[in-house]
Amino acid sequence: MLCTFKRLIYPKVPPPEDSGYRIVLYRPCEKLRDAAGRPVTEVKAVGFFLPTGENLSYELKGRWARDSKYGVQFEVEGYEEIITPTKEGIIGYLSSGQIKGIGPKTAEKIFQAFGTDTLRILDEEPERLLSIPGISAGKLKKIQESYLANRGARDVVAFLVPHGVTPNRAVKVYQAFGKETMDILRRPPYRLCEVAGIGFLTADQIARSLGLDPRSPERMDAALLHTLQEAEQRGHLCLEKHDLLRQSLKLLRTEGLTEAMAAVRAGRLVEENKLVTYHQWVYRWPTARAEIKLAQWIAALLQRDAMPVEEALPQKLSAVEKELGMALNDQQRTAVLTAIRSPVTILTGGPGTGKTLTQKALLALYKKLCPNNTVQCCAPTGRAARRMEESTGVPAATIHKALKLLAGEDGVYSEPEPLDADLVLVDEASMLDIYLAENLFRSLKPGCQVVLVGDADQLPSVGPGAVLRELLSCGQIPVVRLTKIYRQDAGSPIAINAALIRAGNLHLEYGPDFEFIESADLECSAGLIEELYLREVGRFGVDNVALLSPFRKKTETGVNALNPKLREWVNPKSPDKPEVSHGKRLFRLGDKVMQTRNVEDVSNGDIGTITAIAREDSDFLVTVDFGDGRVKKYDSSKLELLDLAYATTVHKSQGAEYDSVIISVQSAHAVMLNRPLLYTAITRAKKRVILVGERKALCMAIRRTDTEHRNTQLARRILDRLEQLREENQHGNVS
Repeated sequence: MLCTFKRLIYPKVPPPEDSGYRIVLYRPCEKLRDAAGRPVTEVKAVGFFLPTGENLSYELKGRWARDSKYGVQFEVEGYEEIITPTKEGIIGYLSSGQIKGIGPKTAEKIFQAFGTDTLRILDEEPERLLSIPGISAGKLKKIQESYLANRGARDVVAFLVPHGVTPNRAVKVYQAFGKETMDILRRPPYRLCEVAGIGFLTADQIARSLGLDPRSPERMDAALLHTLQEAEQRGHLCLEKHDLLRQSLKLLRTEGLTEAMAAVRAGRLVEENKLVTYHQWVYRWPTARAEIKLAQWIAALLQRDAMPVEEALPQKLSAVEKELGMALNDQQRTAVLTAIRSPVTILTGGPGTGKTLTQKALLALYKKLCPNNTVQCCAPTGRAARRMEESTGVPAATIHKALKLLAGEDGVYSEPEPLDADLVLVDEASMLDIYLAENLFRSLKPGCQVVLVGDADQLPSVGPGAVLRELLSCGQIPVVRLTKIYRQDAGSPIAINAALIRAGNLHLEYGPDFEFIESADLECSAGLIEELYLREVGRFGVDNVALLSPFRKKTETGVNALNPKLREWVNPKSPDKPEVSHGKRLFRLGDKVMQTRNVEDVSNGDIGTITAIAREDSDFLVTVDFGDGRVKKYDSSKLELLDLAYATTVHKSQGAEYDSVIISVQSAHAVMLNRPLLYTAITRAKKRVILVGERKALCMAIRRTDTEHRNTQLARRILDRLEQLREENQHGNVS
């Protein structure tokens, strides 16, 4: 049925969680009559993401249906835009609002450049649009994605959205599979799991709606891979074989499927290099590869001879101490001398034990000994790198920046560049996940020395693995543990209580700079937290105060509930502050925001400030300044990468330090409360800690120590690799 757009009936304004369902009135371009023979002047159509562009004709495909409540409607299954190949037709289409990044003026420029060849250019040579004034590479990407969604991906979007897939994700599916997408969706659709953000549950829902066999091998394979991916989301690298089979069968919930059948499919996936086994453990191939390669890099470092020992080294260190006006204790001196002599060293200790002072002494001594060598100081996050540079006086960068490492939207890193450094000093090493660590050690040049500095009692990395823990436990790497609190203010309540928590001591020391405010009622606690936050911001400034909660969702004192309330205190609504909504979230000029995924050179957990919100044609462009020279722009399709950051989870606070930290400790958070989490939270503070909640919840957190165990075999693989290298050397010597 050929028609033109007349009016949008539903929704008048797209709701925050837009399902894409539309009710639209169209004018038929051909003569239609109803059952009684009367002329039909308008058609009510229903469907997903129906076109509403002016100046265009549409060929609607579907069927007539009678609704008991709303009468006769046309149920749209697909449509095509009929674009008249004239100046008016092409400019009308380009400026219809359906293609983000192109408004009337830009449409006019494009037609002037390409004339009636414009649509072919968009289809086949879109890069030529870069010649149009005002179209940057970023804007071209937006135009391409939007054009794709409105033409090639239209049927895919219409098919996937009713299954809970967002339009942006549906376009990414089309980008991944191209013209084969609809065929893939109508076969066992489990290849969808290859696309970031679309997992097994969505693919399985589609498969069920198509009536596909629930016992199909494709379904079982997808369940096995999904179970391992879910385990990685919880920090594990692998699962014990029988645990993997049991969890996969629980996910499938299909009568007649057995562990033996699942084991056969797992064996087939091993043959296809999609799964890897190691003793009784099973991995996804990319994860196994990262662990195997990291073990090889570490073992190779450990095989190197120690640096030649200079007899005068202790005296030279004493001279450095004198020059810098510092006095190291015995542990710190041992740490510096060990790091100078060893290919790889770990320095660990709690707050106030002098890790920073030790790093300064190490860097100064190394420069004196090797003045022509290059040093690279780095950390996993921008905040940690900035703090490292401020405290040591030596330039520091994120590991991502040092390696020129970019993450795609699927989280997969690009190939790292070789690191031209003779000494690499890594702070906050507890935050290294298996993928970042493998990329770091892979990039080292021969002869490079590595020093890892971190607090082993903190939470493990946000990403999978427990790298620092495994390196400590393998027993092959020189380790120096700083235990003596080393501060001018040795009575710091934060350092003292951190040590008490680490030892499992319930009797913390309270005072003006370390408070516990008892409040069992969640609603009252939320109100109290707001008041305390406002007070602390007034004292220290919004960038120097953190509100930490174990939970993101579910409770009144969770991050999602608190963020909008805190924002209204410190960045209230104003006519001169533009806003933009994305789903249930609203962003405002001046907001403190956090990146929630690794994308390009911005890391999960990086915090910045919204410095501009501008309308660009039919879309918004949000500018975020991360405070270290990185300024990024986000259009509406990228806003899902941002969240408000007035409150944040303890996990996301890793690597940061604040003057004042407020921590919610409630029984409602019981499932998340444990000693590493509480320890990590209070050690984010430099000057003040305020705990708000229940004493029994606080005691529960201090007592629980076993909740952060992660399945990883890195230590075992390092030992295996070292044994293999020793055998190879012995064999070589014999021959």
